[in-house]
Amino acid sequence: MTHPIKLARGVSLLVLLCSVAVATMAQSARDPLLAELAAAIEKARAEQVDALAPANFRDALEAQQSALKDTERGRNPERIHTQLTNGMAAIQRANAAAATARQTLSAVVSTRGDALAAKAPQLAPEQWQKAAERFNDATAALEKNDLKQAQKRAAEADVLLRDVELVAIKNDLLNDARKLIAQADAAKVEKYAPRSIAAAKRYLLQADQEINRNRYDTSIAVNLASQAGYEARHSMHLSQVIRTTLDKSGDEAGLEELILSWEEPLRQIATAVDLEPRFDAGMQPLMKDLLAQTQEQRKEVHRLSLELEDRNEQIAALNAEMQRLETKLGGVSQERIALQRRVDAQERLRANVAAIENSFTANEARVYRQGDDVVISLLGLRFPSGSSTIDNSSAALMGKLRQALALFPDSSMVVEGHTDSNGRDSANLILSQDRADAVRQYLVANLGVSQEKVSSIGYGEARPVATNETAEGRTRNRRIDLVIHADTLRN
Repeated sequence: MTHPIKLARGVSLLVLLCSVAVATMAQSARDPLLAELAAAIEKARAEQVDALAPANFRDALEAQQSALKDTERGRNPERIHTQLTNGMAAIQRANAAAATARQTLSAVVSTRGDALAAKAPQLAPEQWQKAAERFNDATAALEKNDLKQAQKRAAEADVLLRDVELVAIKNDLLNDARKLIAQADAAKVEKYAPRSIAAAKRYLLQADQEINRNRYDTSIAVNLASQAGYEARHSMHLSQVIRTTLDKSGDEAGLEELILSWEEPLRQIATAVDLEPRFDAGMQPLMKDLLAQTQEQRKEVHRLSLELEDRNEQIAALNAEMQRLETKLGGVSQERIALQRRVDAQERLRANVAAIENSFTANEARVYRQGDDVVISLLGLRFPSGSSTIDNSSAALMGKLRQALALFPDSSMVVEGHTDSNGRDSANLILSQDRADAVRQYLVANLGVSQEKVSSIGYGEARPVATNETAEGRTRNRRIDLVIHADTLRN
């Protein structure tokens, strides 16, 4: 007698083998039309046939789904093939109907494309759903050869699609500003910053109106929306500051701390541009000076830009002259060689200055050109008060200087010493000379500079680069300038 457990195991194994066999037979029996129909449906969907011929496209999908289910269940292959054949016929009808729709309903098809380009399904989903349904009504009517109904629904869909496109564009451009204004309203900023929040809403309204006027050129609307967002954030900031001020209105020390906190950023800016930060007459005088300083600096930047253009033009002229001579003389000449050397030297000098600038931080050194000379102002080289000793704290800076000087191996140089205005003029002059001499000796002894190539001079307080009225300015004036004569340009 067979054991019950062994019998159960045998039955289970038999069932498993049968299942595998059926699955294998079903897989081998898959009709090639399945893949062909799937590819045709995907291609049609990519061409938006599902929207242009919804009924026929739906028939193709249903035929595909039925064929897939019957294939999985191992149903009659002939029945499956018939379903697939019907599906292929349906997709062909859909493609033909879509071509007719593109021609007959071209206006609304174009409008729908504009709405899709504006991301209407994502940015205005509810309005898009309504417009899409009306569009489907039009194309479905056209599939039934009901031209009158199709044109009627298409006209309605065109209006809805244009509206939803506009809504999508506005939502895309204005939603961030809208959210900020809503946040400001929720915080009740109108009580404390009414002008700023009103400005935010005014800019938002202007942006909305600008999109109404021209939905396809949104550059002005984008700027207005950005300004609206700024004013909304500004209103919330002002509201918070005003609330803080009111909370401290009975606390004189607290109010003083608040006002000092407002002065601090201006103080830092003034110090950075060598103005003395004084607030004994309020903030307006300093702000006026900062404005004047900014305007002067802009003029200087413009001047330097023109100077750079002039130098570029000189290099271009040298190149042109070199080419002219080469053409005229038909080959190499001494004049051409001299011109080429000068062009190469100019380019090399420019590259060297750029490399040196990149090697130093803003606090270590300032690098600039004076004609064909290169000036390295060693802002980070510090001497003890009244001393000319270079200690180990400057080792890293001097190491970078070694690399910079390696770019000018044949050039002579001058070490210039400068001080601030504190102390007697004569003492400052002597101190600046001592420090310049100390740096010269360091260059010769530690950086391998030939003593015949380097000289030193002290100017005392005679050549300041910043105001002596602030500690920061005096620090900048106490400096060593290394002036490198790029002799290769003169050869």
